[in-house]
Amino acid sequence: MSAINAVIGNLTLLDLSLPGTHDSLTYDLSTTISDGGIDDYPELSKVLHLFSGSVDVIPGQIEDFIRQQARTQGMTITEQLDNGVRFVDFRTMKEKDDWYSLHMLQSNEKSVTYLKEIRDWLDAHPGEVVVLWMSKHGNGGAVGDEAYPGVSVNDKRAFWGQVEEVFSGLMLDTSVSKVNETTIDEMVSRGHRCVVYAGDYAEFTGSSRFALDGALVDNRLGSSVDDEEASYASEVDLFANAAASKREDKRSQKLLLRSMATSSPDFQIEAVAFMKFDPFASEDEQIKKCTDGFGIPSLNSWCPPTLMDVAQMGAYYKQITLDLAYNNFEEGWEFPNAIYLDSLDYDGRIRTGTTLPWGTVKEDDVEEHRLDNYPYADTLIGFNVKMACRMGGGDEGVCETLLDMIEGRRKAGGVISRWEDGKYGRSTDWPV
Repeated sequence: MSAINAVIGNLTLLDLSLPGTHDSLTYDLSTTISDGGIDDYPELSKVLHLFSGSVDVIPGQIEDFIRQQARTQGMTITEQLDNGVRFVDFRTMKEKDDWYSLHMLQSNEKSVTYLKEIRDWLDAHPGEVVVLWMSKHGNGGAVGDEAYPGVSVNDKRAFWGQVEEVFSGLMLDTSVSKVNETTIDEMVSRGHRCVVYAGDYAEFTGSSRFALDGALVDNRLGSSVDDEEASYASEVDLFANAAASKREDKRSQKLLLRSMATSSPDFQIEAVAFMKFDPFASEDEQIKKCTDGFGIPSLNSWCPPTLMDVAQMGAYYKQITLDLAYNNFEEGWEFPNAIYLDSLDYDGRIRTGTTLPWGTVKEDDVEEHRLDNYPYADTLIGFNVKMACRMGGGDEGVCETLLDMIEGRRKAGGVISRWEDGKYGRSTDWPV
């Protein structure tokens, strides 16, 4: 985003909209159940308990199944940053020997390894600012044992000490800079380029001046693709009214965040598990339960087998409201301070087609749309330029040049793409 610093430099962080990813580190999950566990996924726990003693289950199969229902990203954290991400959903939990990232399963590497990757990227990109939202499960307002069950204050503070060590000289110092007053240019010149919103702020950081309270993240959740009509309505409502919400939040350094993430609904997990592990299950019955649960008119004979399949189907519909908000800028629509979602693709796009980044071609899909995607990052970057230019951040010539460049990138890979696929849940006229 430093490429547009010429116009956004006089804006504060809370005047911008940052492209983010949900569960940013799940590309690197192991097959080890996290000490954070799967307590938040009761249906998955029930299904896995049912099949865990089956003689038909090969060792490691259940753990791999969990990983398929937990992975939301296919790109490394360095690749995500390279492709425009500036808001990182950094989940972490104390395991037996150290802190690891998690989403049901713990990561292959320790959390500090991913922090060092982010530090290396910031060192290589001296004009960039990155926001880290640190928590166990995306609940910035949780404190104490609710935030990090069974983890002592000493262990929390020891890990925070590692965070401060990794980002030494780059962290926002809240005694000097305020995200609602300090401009981007000032943050960069002061070396305040790593902004951390930390859940369980008092216990986790010791009320450190190098972090903001995670409770200041105004996280607006919405429905997922299993209730897409409600999801569409809530996204339209938020984008149409984001300007007023951001003004209110900015007064107290709150960051307005919108989740456009997906999750594996219980009915999908159960159906896929029965088809995978129960040799007597009726595939037709399980697929019908699954497709009925999603309620998408064009999803008729396929149950998404992985969370990434669900995410890409969700991204197909998220592109509609993202493009609507971008094109209604002159009517007062705005994006929140950050969005986080799944299935990031190269060039900062989100994949809306049917083929997974590491997957094989699906049977009977629409061939020309297998790899379709939407210009997520450039849409938010373009919005930031529009906002900055409206606020007097650049002369007319500079603004036009930047917008032409960004619009060229948006169109080069295709903007919004809709097609009819009666098997894999893509529709040209639903929900609108």
